[in-house]
Amino acid sequence: MAHSPERPKLYVCTDCQLVYAGTVAEHVEGGSHVYEPPAECRVCDSTSFVETSQWPHRHD
Repeated sequence: MAHSPERPKLYVCTDCQLVYAGTVAEHVEGGSHVYEPPAECRVCDSTSFVETSQWPHRHD
């Protein structure tokens, strides 16, 4: 069986809309991972992030 690389979760800063790759927070049995957003946006210092999959559904 061919190996398929795992894609990290992506997070959008809700203030400046910069996209970040999540950081591995935990290794799950079976080889997958749990990801978390950065603590702070390096551009605007915001601490508010949403997963890219939820970005279209976000309401202010």
